[in-house]
Amino acid sequence: MQKSFGGNYDRKLFAKLRKLRKAIADEENIPPYVVFNDATLIEMAEQMPVSASEMLSVNGVGMRKLERFGKEFMALIRAHVDGDDEE
Repeated sequence: MQKSFGGNYDRKLFAKLRKLRKAIADEENIPPYVVFNDATLIEMAEQMPVSASEMLSVNGVGMRKLERFGKEFMALIRAHVDGDDEE
């Protein structure tokens, strides 16, 4: 079953996730979509996973990507949820 995203996601968080994805992609010299694609980031901004099991429930996140990138994305989401990331 494919989820449709009707705008029920946190756009501010989505922008932060995209910024983190770009930083990781630049650092590792890979295209941003190799980290996570936009649909995956939108789902993260909708579900706001802060644990490994929650992150694995997001489409586009498997064990390999969780191990490689999950910690940074979960930390960003957790900070956003807690309000600790105000710029």
